[in-house]
Amino acid sequence: MAERRSPSTQETWDAFFSEFYLHVHAAESRREAEAAREQARAAAELARTPEGGSLLDVPCGFGRHAIPLAEDGFDVTGVDRAAALLTEAKRRSEAPTWVLGDYRELPFADGTFDTAINLYTSLGYLGDEGDTAVLAEIARVLKPGGRLVIETMHRDLLVRTFDESGWQLLGEGRLLLEQRAFDPIGGIAQDTQTLIGSDGRRESQTFATRVYSATELVAMVRAAGFEKATAYGDLAGGPFDTNTRLVLVARTPQDAE
Repeated sequence: MAERRSPSTQETWDAFFSEFYLHVHAAESRREAEAAREQARAAAELARTPEGGSLLDVPCGFGRHAIPLAEDGFDVTGVDRAAALLTEAKRRSEAPTWVLGDYRELPFADGTFDTAINLYTSLGYLGDEGDTAVLAEIARVLKPGGRLVIETMHRDLLVRTFDESGWQLLGEGRLLLEQRAFDPIGGIAQDTQTLIGSDGRRESQTFATRVYSATELVAMVRAAGFEKATAYGDLAGGPFDTNTRLVLVARTPQDAE
């Protein structure tokens, strides 16, 4: 019987979301930064966030989405467990409120935010029960009728597009190599990323994530206490199918009239 993989340990994630992650992702091109800005705006609009409304970016990383939303006038809070990523976020902008915290236990009162966003495949690190608990914690800090927008890879798309290896140039003479494995039955994707610097030095991290189907993720947000969940194929509200990424908009129960 083949060994059943599971998502990586917290120690692995802490090692990955560190200076290594910044070395790979933080040197965004102008085009990539603008794309992140448009994604953030589209997510806020899809969630029907009121003008100047309170918005939680969870996890926020180094602020690629939180910063442009704050610049657009939303009352933005970004929370992340990774101190290195928050340090970079603060260096880029003081506009959002930056909070060091774990999204399994958010340091906010019940019903604080109009909207929460979870973009760029930011679930799947903790397994089914752990990720459902995260979704329940996000539901707790949303106001009645508040919305969560999730944008993520999903199992059916990964089945269609999976490639065992890949590479990309990151600029400044740096190269990122990836070796991948995927169990479509268990929904576990493993990735080894190796960053080769311009001086030839190598840094590598290996991690495994849970990749959910749309059906599984809808069931999870409902189990977490959300009242309604709608699947889209993009942040513009286009139709969802096996050729698109998954955008899920989930709403908390509204107060009884």
